[in-house]
Amino acid sequence: MIIEINDNIKIWKEFNPIELSMDENLFNSTDSNRNLAKLGFNKERIAIKNRWFDVLTPSELIRKRNEADGYYRVVYIQINMENGEYYIGKANRPKWSELKRYQGSGLKFLNKFNKNSDEFVRFYIALCKTAEETELLESTLVNSELLSDEKCLNLVAGGGGTTKHHSIAETREKKREYMKSHPEQFQPMLEASKNAFQSGDTPALRARSQRIKKAMSDEKYREMTSERIKNWMAKNPGEYAKARKNNHEAIKTPESQAKRKASFDNWIKNNPEEYQAWQQKLISSRTTPEANEKRKASLREWGEKNPQKAHENAKIRAKASAEKLSKAVCMIDMQSGEILKTFPSQHAAAKWLVENGKAKNLNCVSSISSVCLRKPCSTGYGYRKKAYGYDWRFASEIQIKD
Repeated sequence: MIIEINDNIKIWKEFNPIELSMDENLFNSTDSNRNLAKLGFNKERIAIKNRWFDVLTPSELIRKRNEADGYYRVVYIQINMENGEYYIGKANRPKWSELKRYQGSGLKFLNKFNKNSDEFVRFYIALCKTAEETELLESTLVNSELLSDEKCLNLVAGGGGTTKHHSIAETREKKREYMKSHPEQFQPMLEASKNAFQSGDTPALRARSQRIKKAMSDEKYREMTSERIKNWMAKNPGEYAKARKNNHEAIKTPESQAKRKASFDNWIKNNPEEYQAWQQKLISSRTTPEANEKRKASLREWGEKNPQKAHENAKIRAKASAEKLSKAVCMIDMQSGEILKTFPSQHAAAKWLVENGKAKNLNCVSSISSVCLRKPCSTGYGYRKKAYGYDWRFASEIQIKD
């Protein structure tokens, strides 16, 4: 059936809705199209000045959206079913929700639509691949002849040009270039910004930093930032490698190291409890079996690649160990706390224990060292307090306490 809205607009429906509603049989199995029409899928076509278009259903629009950028680029017609007025427009939207929300931009149409929105029905009549195609199709439909129709709510001819939305980077670059070419317009603003945020520690800078920190600490923005960085890393591997190298070189400069140390010392001073918890966590993470194995493998690999430096480091460690073991130690009675004997080194004390039959071999030096260093017991409770019946202390520690 054909419904004539006015001289320029006609609607064709495959089945008459009135006949469908009066059909005694709910579903006629011999005619699948009629059954679909009863379910609301009644095929429609619209003629604009005798040019016919198939009406697209929402499901068809979603299936046929632009695969390149995901945009919906459509031409539509809004028809007032009560008085026959109509408006033809185009839309280029990235989301279905935005396309549904957008009704049109004509002033005359919007005035009518806002007053009687329930009387208007929108029909999507074309799906285009590019914004230019929507412009071209709209220009062929909305011309001077159509605008002369008193029922037409369009005020100007179609094809008025596409609106190109610049990316954030393009917009920033455009603003930057404009500011460079017109410095006199922005000098007061730049001076105010410099005084507030680039003149050392100021209340304005602290307040600004707190606002940024509070906003960016939100889980939503943390995830957005992380996702943005990951995407940039994947798309720009060369630039990412260069940025890492530049950052690595920058943080090794004396100025950067001094600044980082000052910031860290300030944090320790203001957060002593958090610092202690962080230290405990750091120590426990460094002493796990997994961390030890990883460190050994890393040192072994580094030693194979840098044999000369590895040999020099081994000498330094041996010297430090010898200096530690060569410190004078005192053998102390467990009952009275009296110093029984002083040895020039831990090795000398170990030799004396072997010679006097108190130890089997010189490996007892490790036990003496454990007591001097007050190392934790293997049971996990307390620390070593004696070795071979005696307490052992570094002579320097006893002199300091005395």
